[in-house]
Amino acid sequence: MSVEKHSSSERPLWLFSRRADFWLACGGASVGLLAAVLLIIWHGDRELDALDFVLSEFHLGATYDAIIRRRLWRHRQIDVLLVPSVILALTYALSMTGQAMLLTSIAMYAAVWHRGRQSLGVARFYQRGVGGPVSRAHGFLFRGAIYLPMLAGMLAYTHLAPVEYEGKPYFALSSGAEITATAGLAAAVWVIAYLAWTLWRKNDERVNPVSQKVGLVHPGEWWVVLAHAVAFGSGYVLGASNGSFLLVLAVHHEVQYLYFTYAMARHSVGFHSASKAGIDATTKDHAETSNHDGRALRTEAGHAASFIVWPVIGFAGAVIGGWFELEWLAPLGVGGLFCHYWLDGRIWTRRGTGIT
Repeated sequence: MSVEKHSSSERPLWLFSRRADFWLACGGASVGLLAAVLLIIWHGDRELDALDFVLSEFHLGATYDAIIRRRLWRHRQIDVLLVPSVILALTYALSMTGQAMLLTSIAMYAAVWHRGRQSLGVARFYQRGVGGPVSRAHGFLFRGAIYLPMLAGMLAYTHLAPVEYEGKPYFALSSGAEITATAGLAAAVWVIAYLAWTLWRKNDERVNPVSQKVGLVHPGEWWVVLAHAVAFGSGYVLGASNGSFLLVLAVHHEVQYLYFTYAMARHSVGFHSASKAGIDATTKDHAETSNHDGRALRTEAGHAASFIVWPVIGFAGAVIGGWFELEWLAPLGVGGLFCHYWLDGRIWTRRGTGIT
């Protein structure tokens, strides 16, 4: 019994499909990360910088779309309205009192946590699709394979670049070379142990079909863990010597998030079932199948147009704000980013979608 045939869970096993998920949300993203690194070495980062600006604003807009689409302000007013308002007020207070260095430091450490938690949430989507962790050992290795690369990447960056983050001064953690090296080694060993355990489990499923009754390890889960390790290794270690490498990690993070949020929006309106019905319809005559495919394409286009509304609004707001160059708008950009970090950690919960 393979993951594709597993039907004991009501949850979809893939965001879109095995192939699409691999390249845009999971392990295939590692290839894109490494290709972007080579692009920077060979050509520079001008195009990547522009792409990051566009995707980052769309990224924030996707969060607003999830809030509006699910009407979260009605039953989660503290999370969605009160706390973001407090965050914006504190950001403006710190900005007006000349605490730019503190704001940059918060942005740096919050970004590490946010990017790592996103990987955790996407991997858990796949994990829960097949019934959750196989065992305590599985859950233990899985969490370590997510959190240790986060810690190692952060310590490596603060050790190698203790003065500036993205060209601005910040408060770096002075952990020392020995602790930094130990954390990096521990992260590498842990990820290898997790992948080895996963490979052993997969072989055990092939040899001993009875073990499948205990549970499966979704391939999407370890694909995400692999991409996560590559992302933090390439992004923060190389970023210490060239800030452009942090753009690589940012673009990877933004593409994954947009892909994930769009898929969740589709699933929320039952599009997954409609799409599956379209595939099943291929067993009927060609004319009926073509008509159904045409309706499915129009439905997909309409849903994509609906999803893109808030990302486009966010992007337009950022561009127009940049044109006016008003000083009082500057803290709003940083505060909006902090609000996104908060909201992203609160709206994708088991109470809402069962993701994190």
